[in-house]
Amino acid sequence: MKSLKTLVIGLLAVVATACGDSGRFSVQGTVEGGKSMNLRYVFYNGNAFAQGITAVRDGRFSFEGVTMQPAMMELYDNDYRLLGRLYVANGDEIECTIDPSDPYMLRASGNDALARWTRWQRDNAPALNAGRADALVEKYVGEHTADVVSTLLLTSLYDASTPDGLRRADSLLSLIEPDARPMNLTQSFMAQIDANLHADTLRVRDFKARVLGKGPDTVRVADAPLSVYALSTEHSLRKDSVVPLLTELHKRSGRRSVRVVDISLDADTTAWRRITRPDSADWTQAWLPGGTAARGIDSLAVPSLPYFIVADSTGRQLLRTPSAGAVRHYIESAK
Repeated sequence: MKSLKTLVIGLLAVVATACGDSGRFSVQGTVEGGKSMNLRYVFYNGNAFAQGITAVRDGRFSFEGVTMQPAMMELYDNDYRLLGRLYVANGDEIECTIDPSDPYMLRASGNDALARWTRWQRDNAPALNAGRADALVEKYVGEHTADVVSTLLLTSLYDASTPDGLRRADSLLSLIEPDARPMNLTQSFMAQIDANLHADTLRVRDFKARVLGKGPDTVRVADAPLSVYALSTEHSLRKDSVVPLLTELHKRSGRRSVRVVDISLDADTTAWRRITRPDSADWTQAWLPGGTAARGIDSLAVPSLPYFIVADSTGRQLLRTPSAGAVRHYIESAK
């Protein structure tokens, strides 16, 4: 009797362990170079965005999580530089190797889609780093309409920041069979497409932000006949395109004719203050928490960073573009 009781308890323990495993996923990984650092991860679990930080010690790390549906997970270093992406589901035991110099060189296993997705990115890393992702994604989607990897590539790599790109992205998404484009992966992307196709009809509204030198303040659209709103983060080509443009616009334009509003969407004020001090700027510099979904600009459907919006004193959007050159040309033509 005692042996039977022991057997039953043992079987129950095995079942409980199995249930626990199937209700979670685990990630074990290596960061090449063996460095110690903090690693951040974020994913949409089917109900809300989940995020966490794990310690990398001598290049090794591990963590666990729960997701209601298979999810795309993004991995970042402590400065929010992208290190790679994973595709995870409860029950998966993910193993990955991160190349900190190139997020497309991530190696990962744990489910078939993840292995194929990351292998494709490694094979095409030179072209992806050269900005030629769109044509490659279009080719893959056209040839693999029943493959969830098509959805992963489209939602993570395709440039839908222009009107033409939005229309093509919408068409590509419709090519993928429903079973291969679960809502958990496409919901945000579909909302972005829908919002941006009609975003130019929305007006910029007054919004509250932390303004350098003032603290909490309200940025009012009526304070200038024309305003250039530049949205960026420390790692979104700020030094290369945003600051040179804003410096030029501020020097060329009188403060009463064209106002420059430099909006940081960095994760915290520490990063914001780090990037504003070297600018030596005397234009309006503001910080908003929440990224492109920050309250006050969330209705503007900002598709990528950096991004620029030119609006008049009523908030009517006159130009939406990821190109600093396009802003420069517009302002010069408007004189």
